[in-house]
Amino acid sequence: MKKLRIGFLNITGCVGCMLSVLFNEQELVELSKAVEITAFPFIRKKAAATYDIVLLEGLVANREDLDFLRDIRKRTVMLVALGSCAATGCIPAIRNFIDRRSYVHLMYDKIEKISDLDPKPVTDYVDVDYVIPGCPPDKKEIMAFLKDVSAGKRPSPCTDPVCVECRLNGNFCLIERGKLCLGPVTAGGCNAVCINGGFECWGCRGSHEDANQKAFMELMESKGYDRKTVVERMRTFNGLKLRGEEK
Repeated sequence: MKKLRIGFLNITGCVGCMLSVLFNEQELVELSKAVEITAFPFIRKKAAATYDIVLLEGLVANREDLDFLRDIRKRTVMLVALGSCAATGCIPAIRNFIDRRSYVHLMYDKIEKISDLDPKPVTDYVDVDYVIPGCPPDKKEIMAFLKDVSAGKRPSPCTDPVCVECRLNGNFCLIERGKLCLGPVTAGGCNAVCINGGFECWGCRGSHEDANQKAFMELMESKGYDRKTVVERMRTFNGLKLRGEEK
């Protein structure tokens, strides 16, 4: 049976998603027996002409990113948005909500050939076949996905909000303890890792598909939070994907 040709590629980002892959070192070695890893940012390998699967990290921040993304989309059968930058825009996309005059003096001089664009996720520009969210994405989720596709299975994403996993782990509700937690409106699959550690969910996995953002906003206001504070928290990782109900 022919091995699947897999590429780990990246555009503008912090490369944290790639580190999540490398943290599975032993499993990655075992997986390489079943698939052909043809490209990885930290490994000098010749990129393939075509791919069966590409896991792409980062978001589109300039014309070079966009051209690379569109080229890869043409050359791969299955394109996976790896991490929150690729899926929702994540923290770099906050720039879309800030007056340019407040940060333009901090920007580096650009080489003439680089054309700066408003930072947006790859899902805004091309069709994506699968999303592995998170900032960074969970290493177990990445490996589970790769094992499934290498075995010819179609992976199934988590369909519950973070709150379901949180309760299964026996955690107390942070909202009831006076903290601004986005668990009710955030897609699960992370095993509520932040809440397990005593931290609020900041929504890095994006909005749950059935999230009632309007009701969540009303709930937070009833708890004493002003709308601006809640909106800014929701925008941190997911601003470009909100449906407007939070306004």
